[in-house]
Amino acid sequence: MNLQDFRSVIQAQIPYDEGYMFLAGVKYYETEHFLMAEYDTARVPYIVYQEEGFTHWLSGQFIDVNKGFISERTVGALNRFASYDDKGQRPMVIGQYEETNNRRGSLNMIKQGALDKITSEGMD
Repeated sequence: MNLQDFRSVIQAQIPYDEGYMFLAGVKYYETEHFLMAEYDTARVPYIVYQEEGFTHWLSGQFIDVNKGFISERTVGALNRFASYDDKGQRPMVIGQYEETNNRRGSLNMIKQGALDKITSEGMD
């Protein structure tokens, strides 16, 4: 697995609302021996609450919709990708992660005003 694939798999598992966790929530490291992802809780402190679940301050309800996104979804996705990659099925699998990340990247650019949404009026 190379760093780009590693990053694509992890980024595709991050909960996406406004995109800040997607853009700034993970630091990546590559050495000759390993790849490592570090969730930056100093920069994005709510990563912990999303991973573990939290009690909503207004409703008082326990919110667990993203619970386990690191320990379960991300670890599982990395294991699946590594297994498929070992069997030579990399192109079949990596496309879904790259597609998710490209869509999210486009949404970020639209929010920042760098791209315009394509509307039905603009397609005539």
